[in-house]
Amino acid sequence: MWRTDGQEPRQRGVDRVIREIVELRRLGFRFIALADDNFYPVTFGDLAQAKRRADRSRLLELEALRAERFELMARLAELPDDLVFYTQITMEAAEDTAFLDAMRRAHIRGALVGVESVTADGLKDVYKGFNLAGEELVARLRAFRRHDIHVLGSFIFGLPSDTKHTFDSTVALAERADLTFAQFVLLTPFPGTVDFEKWAADEQHRGTMVDGLPLTRHWLIPEERRPRLYTEHPTLSLEEIRLGTQRAWDQFYSWRQVWARSRVVESIRARLAFVLISKLYRQMYANTGIATDSARVQRSARWARWIGYCCRRLFLGKPMPDLDMPGEQIVESSFS
Repeated sequence: MWRTDGQEPRQRGVDRVIREIVELRRLGFRFIALADDNFYPVTFGDLAQAKRRADRSRLLELEALRAERFELMARLAELPDDLVFYTQITMEAAEDTAFLDAMRRAHIRGALVGVESVTADGLKDVYKGFNLAGEELVARLRAFRRHDIHVLGSFIFGLPSDTKHTFDSTVALAERADLTFAQFVLLTPFPGTVDFEKWAADEQHRGTMVDGLPLTRHWLIPEERRPRLYTEHPTLSLEEIRLGTQRAWDQFYSWRQVWARSRVVESIRARLAFVLISKLYRQMYANTGIATDSARVQRSARWARWIGYCCRRLFLGKPMPDLDMPGEQIVESSFS
């Protein structure tokens, strides 16, 4: 992300964010994604490092950013209780209980966490050596659930350190960690990434042409003719990776496992809704990986549309055109 969007975060003020959310709720939207690559912008480690500096300017900057995030969550907590927010966050947030409590009060019920790999070697492959692995990872992920925040764990398959056992062990850890949802994606050298530069430097890719266009500029190739990109693995074939990834999806989203996870909600109606949404998510993102034939993709899309139509009513909210901005009534009364 930082290679394509830049390393400098672009901040939006609290008032602007709240006003946009209020406008959405007035129209009837109540499931809203807070599109932030990391909703937890200041870690305990960041603060500790800044405190060791003789110059306190960085510490004051981080403390202000942390305070602003708590202010945002306090304002979100004043909005209608039927709102449900979802965001992206790093695992370091799990050790910050005050932050997790504030997320729960702010109606932030779900977060995508980029776990990437369950092994230390795998984390080094994706430059995330700071993440935890094994049982420490399980404990860290469970902390979110203790604060009523449901995690969508994201895992990458096809890393150089992966073996034929990686797929099943990843699913087993995801289940022990009590993840509500999980996604299993293939290591793909997208343009702009370090992996793509390594992939494009390979002689066999530089010489490959499709409709007169070089494969290393695949985004110029018409989409229907564009080949799927993947990184060569030192020990596993492409087919082994594809089948292992599909097996992970099938295991985690089996009827038995989905029904067991549906206990996060209470009523039978809510549990049935959970099952439908889980199956919709699986249908949207599984069965469409590399080396997947077009017929399977089309069949998956048809099922996704049918399930999505059934789920649509679950996400509708009654419009609230008269919803006030938090604090507006207090300000008006003070001038009356």
